[in-house]
Amino acid sequence: MSQNKTQPSCVLCNAYLFEEDDVVYCPVCGAPHHRECYNSMGRCALEATHGTENQYDLLKKKTEAAPKAAPVINNAQTADSYTPGDEIFENLPPMDFLGGVPADFEIEKDVTAKEARNFVISNTHRYIPKFTEISKKNKSSWNFMAFFFPCEWLLSRKMYKKGIIIGIFVIISTLAALPLNNTLLNLGFLDVKTYNEMSQLIINNLASIHWASLLLALLGSILSLVLRLVVAMLGDFWYRSHVIEKIKEIKETSDDIAEDYRRHGGVSFFMFLIGLLATQYLPSIIALFL
Repeated sequence: MSQNKTQPSCVLCNAYLFEEDDVVYCPVCGAPHHRECYNSMGRCALEATHGTENQYDLLKKKTEAAPKAAPVINNAQTADSYTPGDEIFENLPPMDFLGGVPADFEIEKDVTAKEARNFVISNTHRYIPKFTEISKKNKSSWNFMAFFFPCEWLLSRKMYKKGIIIGIFVIISTLAALPLNNTLLNLGFLDVKTYNEMSQLIINNLASIHWASLLLALLGSILSLVLRLVVAMLGDFWYRSHVIEKIKEIKETSDDIAEDYRRHGGVSFFMFLIGLLATQYLPSIIALFL
C-alpha cells in the first residue's frame, strides 16, 4: 500500500489519504475526509470555517497563489558556492557570522570575507567588518582584548612570533618594577590600605628608596602602557595580515583546506593560558636568579 503524495491528509484525523482509501470531500469547501471520519461527525470537520476567510478551499487557493518563501539559510550556507570550512558553521544557530559583509567581498585580492570567516572561526561578526574597514580606509582600529591581554591575545590568535616578542617586553616591564616593589614590601607596603597611606609611606621613606628603582619602575610602567596601546591599535591590522597570508598559503599548498583552517585559524585557549602564566609568574621566577 503506497502513499499517494499528491493526496492531502484527512482534515479530521490528519492521517495521509491513500489511493485505496474511501475518501469523502465536503460539498461546501472540498475538505477531504476518510468516509468513516466524515460519517462519525455527520458533517464536515471544518464546518465552523464555512463562509469565512478561513474556509478550506479559500485557504488552499491562497497558499497555492502565494510565492514560496525563500528558505532560511544559515550564514554558513550562503547563496554562493561551497567554501572549505563552511561545515564549521552548519550546526550553529542562524546568525550573521559575517557582520553584514557580503560573502564574496574581497578583503584582499583572492581572499573573500567568507574565507576569512572560515579561518577566524570565533567572533567573526567583529573581525570580518574590521578587516573590511581596514581594506577600505586603511586605518587602524581599537581592540580592548588586545589592550588588556596583549601577549595572551596574540598567542591565542596564533600569531606566535609577535606574541612571544610582546611577551618578552611585558616581562621586562614587570621586572623593571621589582626593585621598587621589594623596597616597598620591606617598608610595610602590605599594611597600606589607602592611596593616601601609600603616598605618605613613599614620602616618609624617600631616603630609603634608591632613585634607580624609582626610575626603573617609571620606565617599566611607560613600557607596559606603550605595549598595550600599540597592540590594541595595530592588533586588528596585524591579525588581518596574518589571516590573509595564512589563507593564501593554505590555498596554494594544502590538501585539506578546511582542516588546515581549523589547525592554523580559530582561537587557542591553551596558548592564551600559557601567555597569561608566563607574563604573571616568569618575572618572579627570573627575579630569584638575579
